Amino acid sequence: MTSEVSQKQIDKAARKTALSLQALMAEVDEGFNAHVRCIVCNEQYKHHIDGKPCVDDDNVKQIVRKSRWRGTRVVK
Repeated sequence: MTSEVSQKQIDKAARKTALSLQALMAEVDEGFNAHVRCIVCNEQYKHHIDGKPCVDDDNVKQIVRKSRWRGTRVVK
């Protein structure tokens, strides 16, 4: 059985690996991933300022919405 401290370390390492994999897949499938949701902020990539997912939990990207009638506006 693992202790609570080691379980937290495992979870932290797993999250870091998942975010790295998400960033890698966003680079590989750049043209096809506009509707995929980001693990960090749960917004679609097409709403991020640069169209790519957030890098880590501390640096959440700016969210921009586009509308035919109201133009472009910053949400977060």
